[in-house]
Amino acid sequence: MDGETEKKRRLAVLASHLTRNNVLASGHVATQPHGQGMVAYDSLNQWLVRDNRELREAIFDFLNDPLYMPNYQQSLEGFRELTMQRVVKFVRQGFFSVTDYAKDPLKFQAALESLSFCDYSMAIKSGVHFTLCGGTIVKLGTEKHHKEFLPKMDTLELPGCFGMTELGHGSNVMGIETTAEYDRASGMFVIHTPHNEASKFWIGGAGSTAKICAVFAQLTIDKTWQGPHVFIVRLRDDQGTIVPGVRIKDNGAKQGLNGVDNGQIWFDHVRVPRDALLDRYASVDAQGRYSSPISDPNQRFGTMVSGLTTGRMLIAQAAVDACKSGVTIALRYSCARPQFANTPIIQYVTQQRRLIPALATTYAMHLSLLKCKYIGLSGDSAKNAKVVHVLSSGLKAAATWHRVQILQECRECCGGMGFLAANKIGPMLNDMNVDVTFEGDNTVMMQQVAKSLIDVGMKKKAPPPVLPSSVRHENLGLECLKALLSWRCDMLTHGLVQELASSMRNGYECNLDRVVALGWASVDSSTYTMFMEELNSVPVAWKDALTKLCILYGLSRVEAGLTTYLEHGVLPGRSVAAIRNQINDLCLYFASTSSSSSSSNGPLALDLCDAFGIPDHLLQAPIAVDSWHRIGAT
Repeated sequence: MDGETEKKRRLAVLASHLTRNNVLASGHVATQPHGQGMVAYDSLNQWLVRDNRELREAIFDFLNDPLYMPNYQQSLEGFRELTMQRVVKFVRQGFFSVTDYAKDPLKFQAALESLSFCDYSMAIKSGVHFTLCGGTIVKLGTEKHHKEFLPKMDTLELPGCFGMTELGHGSNVMGIETTAEYDRASGMFVIHTPHNEASKFWIGGAGSTAKICAVFAQLTIDKTWQGPHVFIVRLRDDQGTIVPGVRIKDNGAKQGLNGVDNGQIWFDHVRVPRDALLDRYASVDAQGRYSSPISDPNQRFGTMVSGLTTGRMLIAQAAVDACKSGVTIALRYSCARPQFANTPIIQYVTQQRRLIPALATTYAMHLSLLKCKYIGLSGDSAKNAKVVHVLSSGLKAAATWHRVQILQECRECCGGMGFLAANKIGPMLNDMNVDVTFEGDNTVMMQQVAKSLIDVGMKKKAPPPVLPSSVRHENLGLECLKALLSWRCDMLTHGLVQELASSMRNGYECNLDRVVALGWASVDSSTYTMFMEELNSVPVAWKDALTKLCILYGLSRVEAGLTTYLEHGVLPGRSVAAIRNQINDLCLYFASTSSSSSSSNGPLALDLCDAFGIPDHLLQAPIAVDSWHRIGAT
């Protein structure tokens, strides 16, 4: 298609949208952003936020406090002190308890999710204490541990941290080198760091505040190795002084997240009582006899680390929530900011192409995370454990990698205003950059997703997948996109199974790039399918818009994987232009069409952002909650 033809086609599409009550039809540039809380968005917001709505709203209201307003002028120590003050005040409200980790997991997650809209350092510091340390005690400990530690964790009398990662061991947790040997004579365990690479590293809260640590260490009894186990070890006494035998070094300033005091920990033959072992799945009696209902050390370890799923879910949800904030800020600004002949910058295809698919991806990831939560809570939790592990691993990787790209696009789409700290996008980029490697390195997470498919494929030895003949090459709809995304996942699986079956050695390692690509294909397919299924319950007034948004997400993921389709000849070369045009047309639709369900005059994309329900005091950015004209005027 030549340039003139494409221009005429796009103008025709635009004209069709402008006849539908479009605020941009008159050329008027909005000077005020959308408001919050309009009745029109309530039904869609209820569809998106399905649990603990009153709790979330109460926390949002509580965070409308001067203490929680952004302050980007802090020193490192000042930021840490401010973060601790924020956590303390939040905890004193009693919105939830660490015991909710098991008793009411949706409430537990809702409370912590709410914090990330305000300050990621506060969210992570709270998450380390309540989820990683507290949740580990809840899941792996028994009643004696619960009575001793949990009430004091709820009041922050015992701030906790999580000692898994070591200087020499990040992803390979099974290979950690901190040791725990049982001394039968004293009835105590001896926790020791044998060399520097075995020191605990990047431990959030260890730098200056944590008093206890859930320490992962290799347990040995009478020279018999039993694998990694978890011990609750004192780091500081009640007055905050580091206890004998423990050495801690602050990790110092980081790229972001500087409200969290990460530290490095060494143990020099630190003795802890026998009850320091979290013994739900393994115990040692006074005579030093070891027992466990799980005989295999590897399976036992897998059970012990299964609790990390909650942390991964919280990280993934925080990434999606950051995308909600970033896209809302960038779209509000784009609809209000004119450029060249009073044209709102949202009317430019380059702006639409970066922000509207980002909005579709944000919706898709949010709905997938909802589904993952409910799978984990439904029916036989043991039966669902592997499904949830694989799904949460993929969603954590995809959500955080999408966040990196989406926030960067949002920052660029706001020009210099996106670089201004007060407009929030830049600080979110810095603070959240860690999420692609903590709670599981994303590349490793995608490998875990792919490995589950490869293992099944090796057993089935199925023939190459065939794309249904009903799949069109242009104007792709819901079912066609589902078939295409599923086919890509199946074809990549088949190719790797064939490669591994014919490889003499190192076949897996030599194809890790294809393994990660398979992980992506799996997440793309499952996320799209879940989005498509959720359309059955969407409020009627929003059904058309959400269907189009789902199609846009599917198209964007097919476009991202075009190499596979072209390589195997399932899509002809002309499909590349057809998919591009279909994406552009949908972007234009959301950027120029007003919703029939809304009383606002803004484009549909803004209505979909407002449905996230982020109050202005948490959105924070002046370019999103006030007129950009007035910046610096007062």
